[in-house]
Amino acid sequence: MVTAHINSEPHFKFITPSKFIKSTPTLAMWGFATATALALLGSDIPLVRKDILSKIPLFGNYFPVRGVKHEED
Repeated sequence: MVTAHINSEPHFKFITPSKFIKSTPTLAMWGFATATALALLGSDIPLVRKDILSKIPLFGNYFPVRGVKHEED
C-alpha cells in the first residue's frame, strides 16, 4: 500500500528559507545602493560628515571635516 508523505518547509508568512537564500544577492545589492545614496545625500550635513563619513576606513579622507571650532570658556 502506497501512502502519501507530506514534506513541509518551515516558513514565516510566505517567506521560506529557500526563497530567502535565492533573494539574498538582490537584497544585498539594494542595501549597498541605499547606503551609498544615503552617504552621498548626507555628505552635505556637517554632523553626518563629522560623525559617520569621516570615520569610514578607506573613504574617510574623501569627506574631510571642515570648520570645526573648539570653544573654550
